[in-house]
Amino acid sequence: MNVTLKDIAKLCGVSVATVSLVLNNKPNRISETTKKKIIDTAKEHHYHPNPMALSLVTRKSHVLGLIIPDVSNLFYNEFIRQVELEAAKYGYTIILGNTDEQGSREYDYVRTFLQRGLAGCILIHSSIEMEKYDAKIVELVKQSKLPFVLIDRQQKASNIKTLFIDQELGAYLATTHLLNLGHTKIGYISGQMDLDLSKMRFAGYKRALEEHNVAFDENLVEFGDWRPEGGHQAGLRLISKGVSGIFAANDMMAFGVYQAAFSMALRIPQDLSVIGFDDVSFASVVTPGLTTINQPMRQVGIDCVTMLVEMITKKVSESYKQYTPTLTVRGSTSRK
Repeated sequence: MNVTLKDIAKLCGVSVATVSLVLNNKPNRISETTKKKIIDTAKEHHYHPNPMALSLVTRKSHVLGLIIPDVSNLFYNEFIRQVELEAAKYGYTIILGNTDEQGSREYDYVRTFLQRGLAGCILIHSSIEMEKYDAKIVELVKQSKLPFVLIDRQQKASNIKTLFIDQELGAYLATTHLLNLGHTKIGYISGQMDLDLSKMRFAGYKRALEEHNVAFDENLVEFGDWRPEGGHQAGLRLISKGVSGIFAANDMMAFGVYQAAFSMALRIPQDLSVIGFDDVSFASVVTPGLTTINQPMRQVGIDCVTMLVEMITKKVSESYKQYTPTLTVRGSTSRK
């Protein structure tokens, strides 16, 4: 069992504030005898400072919250790693909240993190139930005054900053790539449309079709869950409709399309061109390599921590930053 400041104070017969002043080496008028007793007792009982407790006593915390939709998604694994590395450079540690794409869990994590006295929080919205919880979460964040950095979601408030990747452009580039290869019957697998990100990628898909004078066909749009199984099932449905190319709104669903194609003895890209979105590490490992849209998440991870720390330390910095995705061509797409 961890020994707390309260335990040390009780053993020494002094107040918690006195123990805190001594152990944190703060200016005080405490006698040398009492100081020695407190320090010796702390050593004897192997006391280690609790960052949460320190935040309550000193009003300073070196813990940041990170709330993401799905730790099983390779895209978020890479982002988490970069955020942790960058936070450590500033002397901060990370507490992770995985919402499993549930708006209700996102709301609970935001509320819990606010109660625990964190220094700041990075938030990527979930996709399920967000119509029900979005307004509640945003209001909670605004009222808290705690520094927040939102990824791909704009909100106007003094305690909120935004990092935004041009999702519509990314989807436009992906669809245009297939169109330039001669594909006109292009299936699209979207995530849940509760999410702004899904709406933007869907808009990019439609814009590319319109600019190339290809009629939009709602029957060629399927919906997945951002995971391989969702992409697998949606891929099967699109293949049965005779598409020659499929654009999946993330790489995990694109991997599911690979499974669907293989189960139907289709060759990629000879029989079916596939393109994803995110450029996760496995995109270059699968066979054939997945053509996809690269999001500069290493830089996003660095910048979101930097912006958050600047808010915490009251430094002046930009409140909004935008990034441009790029097309990475590999072996999963070819001319029709």
